[in-house]
Amino acid sequence: MEPMPATSTALVPHRARRADRAEGANLRDAAPALLEAIADLVRRVTRNVDRLTTDVVADVNAIGKDGERLAAAARAQWEGWASTGRATPRIAKVVREGAQLLALYRWHLLRAKFGGYDRVPEAVHQQLAARARDACIELRGGVLKLGQVASCRPDLVGPIWAAALAELQDRVPAVPGDAVIDRLEAELGGPVGELFASFEREPVAAASLAQVHLATLADGREVAVKVQVPGIDEIIEADISALAALAAIAGDLIPGADLGTFARELGAALREELDYVREAASAREMSAMMVAPLFVPEVIASHSRGTVLTSARVIGARLGDHLTAADAGERARVIGAMIDGVARQVFVHGVVHADPHPGNFLVATDGRVAVLDFGCVLRLSDAERRGYARLLGKLFTGDGNGAAEQLLALGFVGDRTALVTMAELICAAMKPGVAAADVDYGAQMKGMMAEVQRAARSGGIQVPPGFVLLGRVLATIAGLVVAYKPALELFRLIGPHVARAT
Repeated sequence: MEPMPATSTALVPHRARRADRAEGANLRDAAPALLEAIADLVRRVTRNVDRLTTDVVADVNAIGKDGERLAAAARAQWEGWASTGRATPRIAKVVREGAQLLALYRWHLLRAKFGGYDRVPEAVHQQLAARARDACIELRGGVLKLGQVASCRPDLVGPIWAAALAELQDRVPAVPGDAVIDRLEAELGGPVGELFASFEREPVAAASLAQVHLATLADGREVAVKVQVPGIDEIIEADISALAALAAIAGDLIPGADLGTFARELGAALREELDYVREAASAREMSAMMVAPLFVPEVIASHSRGTVLTSARVIGARLGDHLTAADAGERARVIGAMIDGVARQVFVHGVVHADPHPGNFLVATDGRVAVLDFGCVLRLSDAERRGYARLLGKLFTGDGNGAAEQLLALGFVGDRTALVTMAELICAAMKPGVAAADVDYGAQMKGMMAEVQRAARSGGIQVPPGFVLLGRVLATIAGLVVAYKPALELFRLIGPHVARAT
């Protein structure tokens, strides 16, 4: 990842954060008015459009109601924000940027309908997606994490947005080395020069919540030290509140998407990712489940604490770089191993690595595939494991109606016809004897989403909370299959694990 010099003033040691808290306290009384002003920004988009047709007037009313819903959501959460001392300027900035982006999108949609079109032009999508990407880079924290999650869901946000947001996997600004070292020394209880034989002040990778520095222990072992960005805990709490408010006004823009549930689940996952003691335990647990060529780098307990996690260094290539340079046989080997690993996690163990973006995998020089970052782990009950196994069994046999029944049993809510359509389209790739390389996933996804969105407008589809995380996993693996078309038969990889679960 290429570090960038820009940093947020909130991402600094405690001395500066005390000043930020004082500023937040001074602004607290004025904040409700500030939030009302932000909401009014959305309402102003509706002025001088009374000439438009009935359908367009309906869209204008939707924009106006955005302001009302945003203000109501802000007021509902304000008491909690004020009482906990969260950063008022941060919340206001996130809400303001999100509201502006939503208002711009609705305005372009309104203009398109006035011109006789039912969708926003691709060029406008590209401009808005670029703005959203830049905002994620500037704001970092939970906002950037949300952008990274969205980049793995082209089925949800569309290919243009997914492509723009995919840059967030690499373009995360680094935090200055001194701030990170201050946190590391406070957490581990000693000077960095005594803790490590060598420590590189410039990070080798920067992520939304942490960054990684290479180091050497006194015994000569090479390690990677992940240090949590200073002040990120306060930023995450502010972002969770801001995103919840924005979700209240954006739900109808993505038919079938339960953005309220998505925001709540993302918030819970973000809080878990800040606990490195939990992450270290999850890494050790999942290490025992891995089957070659997958493996988890050893956690160095002596140099790991609540906000610092040290593990054995892996020398190798990032997953995307390796697959791009590899031949067809090597692509099939690596992607096959990842599919097999996910199937074991879901159907056999019920413990799933739930943050599987390509940056969390390295292909080592010996051919093994290192699985990194266990801050977000999904745990399935036995009933859920068996339920998903039964669902896959129906998909394998092409039973769309039976698969829809299983989706309902697993907690999916909404139009049954849309659920059947989803299941039947997925069935084509799951049948025994069908090679993944022979399936036109792009065409299937386009048709599926068109049908789902049509049905969702009338009945709506909501997914159970756990599937928000599981969907991230499946979307990432499906993305690899779409991009590289490995010579694999999915039934042969997944089927044995499904059979064990049932």
